[in-house]
Amino acid sequence: MSHNTLLINNQEPNASGEFTVPTGSEFLRFGQGESSAYSGSGASAMTAGSNFYFYDSAPISTMSNVNIVPGWISSITLPIGRYQVTYQSHVVFSASGNFGIGLYNGSTLVSTPMVIGNVQASNNGVALLTVTSNTTFTFKISQSTNVSPVASQGNTPSEYGHIFILRVE
Repeated sequence: MSHNTLLINNQEPNASGEFTVPTGSEFLRFGQGESSAYSGSGASAMTAGSNFYFYDSAPISTMSNVNIVPGWISSITLPIGRYQVTYQSHVVFSASGNFGIGLYNGSTLVSTPMVIGNVQASNNGVALLTVTSNTTFTFKISQSTNVSPVASQGNTPSEYGHIFILRVE
């Protein structure tokens, strides 16, 4: 007889054949397609090395010890833990060009940068972070060619920008 041969995450079903699924995944979602002019973000330039900002008027976070404020942000402080981070945005170009955003710990790039433009299709920036003490990570422009200035970005970054962070331990 093949009683309880089916396992999910090394867990057997109960006598009725039901599995208990753990709940309470900790995550943060920032950016939901709202319109807000990038000129109000605090950004000073659209050049490599400059901070890049994301917008959300009502971010969602189920992570303990992560304080996230509504509005424009370019950095986030994460407590001890392991995290999977994905992010993306769009910008306005003045001519054919490219644009990238990286996630940095100080001056060290800790993600695969997100890149958009005429050379590469849009993709997500991705990072798997192991944080050993409260650490602030900053989104910075990693490359920029023929990107319109901050005042000409309009609502594009707020409408297309999003960050998703999942605690994986």
